[in-house]
Amino acid sequence: MKTKINFKQALMAGAMASLTAVVINAVLFLILQAAGVIVDTIFIQPNQPLTIIPIIISSILPTMVASVVFFLIEKFTNNGFKIFRLVSIILLILSFMNPFMGIPEVTVGYAMVLNLMHVVVAGSILYFVNKRVQSESK
Repeated sequence: MKTKINFKQALMAGAMASLTAVVINAVLFLILQAAGVIVDTIFIQPNQPLTIIPIIISSILPTMVASVVFFLIEKFTNNGFKIFRLVSIILLILSFMNPFMGIPEVTVGYAMVLNLMHVVVAGSILYFVNKRVQSESK
């Protein structure tokens, strides 16, 4: 019988994913802001351009929530990671519409950068959860 991941292990995978996503997305934000792709004239909320704080929050919260979701799926099913991966990929694909539909006057480049940041978050949680699952199955 396969060993299942406990809550602490799931949270640790989420914490590592959060840290990784924050670093990568913060670097992407700073580079692409300096390159003029992310501009202060596009507002993510009324009269509020994107800053690094929402990038950090949006990199931490989803990964930590996802680690709890993974734990619950893992606890109550026999194919926890497989189901979690499928749900994650579906949610990632659905998230690609958000910048285009949720930000008025967004440019394609700006929206694609935000979508890349979504990929970083999803990729980091999938990587660290999979790594934890693999280490437990040895």
